[in-house]
Amino acid sequence: MSTLVSDLGLVPSIATALQVLGFVTVVGALATLFIVAVSNRAESDPSGSRPMAAYLFSGAFLFLWIAYMGVAFAASSLIQLLGPHPASPLGLPSTSYGDQAIRACVAGGLLLVVAGGAAVLHLRRGAALAEAEHDQSGPTKRVMRTYVALVSFISVVILVLALVATGWLVAGLISPTIFVADASRTSTTRALLDALVLVLLAGIVFAAHQRYAPEWLRLLGSMHAPRHAATS
Repeated sequence: MSTLVSDLGLVPSIATALQVLGFVTVVGALATLFIVAVSNRAESDPSGSRPMAAYLFSGAFLFLWIAYMGVAFAASSLIQLLGPHPASPLGLPSTSYGDQAIRACVAGGLLLVVAGGAAVLHLRRGAALAEAEHDQSGPTKRVMRTYVALVSFISVVILVLALVATGWLVAGLISPTIFVADASRTSTTRALLDALVLVLLAGIVFAAHQRYAPEWLRLLGSMHAPRHAATS
């Protein structure tokens, strides 16, 4: 990995991002097992679509969070350009920060386009497969609802933690000596913007996926289930 990073001219922060992507891949594999385990009941699967649905939604899950990390990483690299930076040993302003930001944005953009495109393709194909199933409690629909529930859960966890961090950092800007005594206002502002990016991205992911759940199953939807759904 270190040789690859060196050959590609990647900075250590991008190498760290690649390690994070490796972690996301492991989580995606575990999510695949979760989706299959929760949705794979003993009922028959006459259409034989459940294995393909499990593949499509597991792929959508994995590529979704890879694209998420790409966007967050690219945004963070741009945020780090704000404010002053240490000068070079010769006393001249360092120009490497701009180059690092460009490389990080290109890497993040590639992840967004490639992984994001793969996520959309898998999700749309899986949703179409589920919509073609007329039984509301059918195996394919259960796979889709398991996927939506898992993505929504992770999005809400990120949203809550990022909002807590945002509130703490805002308090740090108001009274830095109490909350973030060892950090400069510039560092606190950068961290605040990073947290806001996570809030925005998690909110977008959550809202986009809640549309795939029936209204009565959505977190902010009606709590009254339709009669046919309640009895199915």
